[in-house]
Parts: sequence; C-alpha cells; structure tokens
Amino acid sequence: MDDKRRRNYQTGTMMKEEYDARILTRDEYSLWDDLIMDSPQGTIFHSSGWIKRCAELISKKEILYGFFRKDQLVAGCSIFSDKKYGLVSTAVSTAPMTPYGGFVFSPFESSKVRENELFMNTAISMINGNLKKTFDYIDIINSPGIADIRAFILDGWEPSVHYSYYFDLTGNIEEKISKNVRRTIRKACESHVSVQREQDPLLYFDLITKTYGKQGLPPPASKTFFLTMVEFILSENLGEMWVSRLPSGEPAAAEIIVWDNKQTHRWSAASDMEFNKTGATSLVLFEIFRDLQKRGYSSINLMAGNRPNLAKFISSFNPRLVPYYGLKKARWHFPFIK
Repeated sequence: MDDKRRRNYQTGTMMKEEYDARILTRDEYSLWDDLIMDSPQGTIFHSSGWIKRCAELISKKEILYGFFRKDQLVAGCSIFSDKKYGLVSTAVSTAPMTPYGGFVFSPFESSKVRENELFMNTAISMINGNLKKTFDYIDIINSPGIADIRAFILDGWEPSVHYSYYFDLTGNIEEKISKNVRRTIRKACESHVSVQREQDPLLYFDLITKTYGKQGLPPPASKTFFLTMVEFILSENLGEMWVSRLPSGEPAAAEIIVWDNKQTHRWSAASDMEFNKTGATSLVLFEIFRDLQKRGYSSINLMAGNRPNLAKFISSFNPRLVPYYGLKKARWHFPFIK
C-alpha cells in the first residue's frame, strides 16, 4: 500500500478522486462477475446472469452498485428495484429461489484488521448513501460470507439473523451422518430405490407442487419462473437435477443443486410424501454428496436452516449451522411491504 492510501486509512478519510460508488452499466457486468469470482462472499446468486434472469421473471429491475478504488471495482451490492403501488420505491436483494444477494468485497489486501475494516466500512457507507437517497424501503440479506454488520447497525439499520446448514464433503461421508440416516439409506438400497441425474424440469415442477400441496401451500415460485430457471441452470451447466425412483419407475424424490467457483448449493428439494418411508429422499441426497466429493468439492450449502420442518431433516446429516444476516432500512413504516 502506498503512503497516500495508508494515510487515508489511518485517518479514516476518503479522497473523492480515489473512491466512487455508482450503478454499473450493462457493459460493466463482466467486471461485476470478475469481482464475484474473486470475492469470498460471491455466489452464483450474485452473478449477473442469475440476477438478470430473476429480474426479468419477476418484472423488477436489477441494479448492481459498484464501489471503485480509482478505476478498480473492489466491492458492490446487488439488488432488485421496484415500486409498490406506484408510490414506494423499494430495493431488495432476494428473489424467488434466490436466498441472498447484497454486498460483496474483494479479498482483503492487508493483514491488518483495522485497514480491512476501514475498507469494508467505507464501501458500505458509500453504497448505503446511494441506496438511502434513492429508495424508501431497503431489505438486504447478505450471504453467509459477511459476519460483520456493525456499520449497518450504527447507521440505524434493523438487523435480522438467518441460518443455513453446511455439510463437509471431505473424509468419510457415511461416518459423518447419523445412524438413523444410515439406516434409512440402507433400507432404500435394499428396496432397490435408484438414483440418477435427469433433465426434466416439468417432472420436477410436478413433484415440488405435490410437496407443497400436501402442506396446503403453493410452490415457492410460479411455473414459468421455475421452468425458466431450471432450464437456465441445466443449459448453462450451473447445476444438476437428481431423481430417486422406486422399482416401478415412479419418481419419489428429487434435488436440484447449483454451484459456483467456491462451493455447491442445494437449490431446491422435492418429494412425493406418499413415499417418505422408502428412504428415497435421504438416498438421493447421500448419492449427491458422494458424487460431489469424487469431483473435488469440499462442502455443500444445504440451506434449510430457517424452517423447522426442513431443519429437522437436514440436521440429521450432522451439518454445521451457519448464520447470515439481513438488514432493513425504511424512511417510514410500511406495514404493507413484506
């Protein structure tokens, strides 16, 4: 770090000619994707391709804020913008089947905590300044890679905590999971339940409709949204669909996983609850774990930490509980915005 930048960090001041926060143009999306690849917080859900498709499907505008040090993009924030009832301008970082977005930062250049915190706080302050000037209501859920949200809290943002489960794919997978799950998997194998990769978005949507229908709930996204995103995932080699079938050939459970350059994510799961006792749901997940391990992946984000019924199933695999944080800011109280 040169002397001028060191003095700026030490005094906590920012030089206008050195820092800039602004909305990226579409011509600059390649810079954003390079940042996402390098950022410890960057995931597939932050990528410009994912965000653009979601925005189109939910009729919102994608906005990528960039934080530049001189001419280098070193941080940013992804949001979807909208107007509620034509009056209230909103910015949210999530969309259907998109658990988080928000802030990302380039890897720290310094080994000094103070300098790294100042870099993060400067980026947060400048991007948040733009957000607060533009939007009446802001709702950001950052990825699990961001643990420090003090800059938001000091600025009056309302924090919330969310949870995900991470499963370690290194070592002996079978020894890591509980005895009950191992027993269930053996039962499925003895019953000749089969597991394979498939590419059938319609089959998957039918299965997930059954899953939520048994609970009296609609699917987590519209049919158009779901089919478009699944086709996007499969055609762009961003993930896979796995299905477990009974000896009769009837599908019992299915999973869709997605990945980025850091890890894999359990994007969606579906099952026919009539076949829950067959062990097909546990078997398909176990086979996915084994396959990912063979391909060199070290972990998978299993999601599912925020819903008790899902957490009960996933926790039986003995994963690690990981918190991540949400933040809200509103000019006024908007009880009709959820």
